[in-house]
Amino acid sequence: MSSPISLNVTGLDTETLIQELMKLEKQPVVALEAKQRMIADRKAAWNALKGKIDSLMSKIRPLLGQAVYDAKVAKTSDPAVISATAFRAAMPGNYDVEVLNLAKAHTLQSRSFTQLPDEALGFSGKLVLSVGGAVGEIIIQGGENPDSLNSVAAKINSIEGLGITASVLEVVPSEYRLVLAAASTGQAISVEDEGSALGLATVEGREPAKAMFRINGITFERDSNDISDAVPGVSFNLLKAGAASVTVSYDDDALVKTVNELINEYNSLLDIAAKYNSWDSDTRKAGLLFGDPLLQRLLSQIRTTIFSDISGRFPGFRFVGAVGISTGSIGSYSRDGKLSLDESKFREALAENRDAVASLLGEDEAGSEGVLANLRQVLQMYVAHDGFLPLRDAQLESQDKDISRQIENLERRLQIRLMNLRRQFTALETLLMQMNSQGLWLAQQVQGLFVGD
Repeated sequence: MSSPISLNVTGLDTETLIQELMKLEKQPVVALEAKQRMIADRKAAWNALKGKIDSLMSKIRPLLGQAVYDAKVAKTSDPAVISATAFRAAMPGNYDVEVLNLAKAHTLQSRSFTQLPDEALGFSGKLVLSVGGAVGEIIIQGGENPDSLNSVAAKINSIEGLGITASVLEVVPSEYRLVLAAASTGQAISVEDEGSALGLATVEGREPAKAMFRINGITFERDSNDISDAVPGVSFNLLKAGAASVTVSYDDDALVKTVNELINEYNSLLDIAAKYNSWDSDTRKAGLLFGDPLLQRLLSQIRTTIFSDISGRFPGFRFVGAVGISTGSIGSYSRDGKLSLDESKFREALAENRDAVASLLGEDEAGSEGVLANLRQVLQMYVAHDGFLPLRDAQLESQDKDISRQIENLERRLQIRLMNLRRQFTALETLLMQMNSQGLWLAQQVQGLFVGD
């Protein structure tokens, strides 16, 4: 880069003059940079729309399959007595449950020992334990390397698959006992104690017990308090003795919530589209994507798809309005196209024909596609790897690179122009300096002539 002019023969601020001239020369670059910023803003706008479309598709996905329409929920009248979970296979119905006895795990304890848990027991022997068909044995060593209560507990806990947990407890100050607890309820721990002198016996009140309960007057007996095989599709967890009723029904609350989440996401997409497709008549400013044919096509297609006719399946279930999805009631419809859900009408439609609602919105078992399945296909055309939005992004990226190349070329030309201007002004200053020198010499010569006379 050339240096600023420093002769300053004319008395003018030539460097400032050159910079002002360069500002005029740089106007094409300024225009290109503004265009580049606009392209970046439009890319950001399309990316925001793509993010909203992806989010909308994630809300559509749960409503396509049959599972969400067949989902069940179990409600209990007394959660302190019993809790319940209903699965898809469960049949709606009411169940009167009476918990007679909870299943208990068998617990054994040894006699009391006054030595510390890490001190030697002072005897040897063999201990054979079994529970629920699993068998394990340990050798209690005396003499050299004698066992303690802690080492005996560690040996028992190291037996894989035995289903017994051993621990050492200080039941009273300075008295310790080995405690064995069955991992599973309803099964007894069998002990063969050959000379170990541990004195294992059942803890009072911790005898093995099976769960006893009645469902609609029928008595059941199970090893566990978690019951999954009494009523098909329903799992019970017995918590305490008592009575409670369990109601199994379709989980319409969850389905309504899912549909509302979809509608909210759809309306959010319309909001952001309206922001970019706006026109302010007062300021005469347009949104970033105002009038863009691709955006107009997107909005037109999704609205047409949502309100399309799905005929040939279930009479009375051809349009989403039949299940309460609309742009508002007659006379108060949403002018911006936003959707709303009439929950009462939606629940009534489910009660009338649940399969018809599922078929209208999602995909039925025959593979026919409903409104939301069709909407997903439309949206996929825009956000897929080779969809319209990635193609638009690639176009904008190509334009951005082309402008960058133009700016780079112009910058090189401007640099040459700057160098030329400085050379020209330097030559002018040099010429003026020479003329000033010549004028001074002539003046001296003329003055000399007059002095001589």
